[in-house]
Amino acid sequence: MIYLSKSKYCGLCQCSKIAWMRQYKPEEAYIDEMLKSRFEAGNVVGDLAKRRFGKYVEVTAYNGENLDLPKMIEATREEMEKGTANICEASFSYNGLYCAVDILRKDGDGWAIYEVKSSTKHTDANGKVKDDKEVYIADVSYQKYVLEHCGVKVTGTYLVCLNGDYIYDGNLDLEKLFFISDVAEAVSAEISKIESNIVKAEKVLSSDEEPDSVLGVYCKKPYECAFWKYCSRHVPEESVFKLYRL
Repeated sequence: MIYLSKSKYCGLCQCSKIAWMRQYKPEEAYIDEMLKSRFEAGNVVGDLAKRRFGKYVEVTAYNGENLDLPKMIEATREEMEKGTANICEASFSYNGLYCAVDILRKDGDGWAIYEVKSSTKHTDANGKVKDDKEVYIADVSYQKYVLEHCGVKVTGTYLVCLNGDYIYDGNLDLEKLFFISDVAEAVSAEISKIESNIVKAEKVLSSDEEPDSVLGVYCKKPYECAFWKYCSRHVPEESVFKLYRL
């Protein structure tokens, strides 16, 4: 059995070597100041988004420096049984697959998944939303897959991003600050790929042989890979990768 977190699954979707490196050579990850600042910004956005829907309970727990996953899963179960309206970092595990939902909201007789991203969404001159939410669909789909296999009725799947058209006037309006997208249709199309991706993950992660991946666009998109320095160590100092926008 493999153990697959949400981040490892998404890494696999971007490049199978990312997931392998996270398991076998995590010390090779390099986080520069720019990437660090993005993580910090993401944490700030996440904290604000939790307040967007009112009162909430966060189930994050630690055992030393590491997350205490069993405790978080148990706390999630307890809060769901209470009918808590908003549970942050709601945690679930199914057959070696693990995920934590940014915001799990009570919705009638079920629960809705809200995934928070620090990216922005804008509207064009005609008021049409301009976004690239497709890069996040695999993430939300994986969460829905895990939750449904844990017996949770998932009634909705949403992305919560910053509203790029919001203008701060001195009073922070969280409803206007965030743009919420219903991604149910895209998730429905994506979720059918999960089982084949899990088979792929099992093959990749059960081998101690490093995947032979070439450098490509996926090294930077949708996320900049923390293992770029390791994988590009053979590239000369002066190369085409230094050219602007290449």
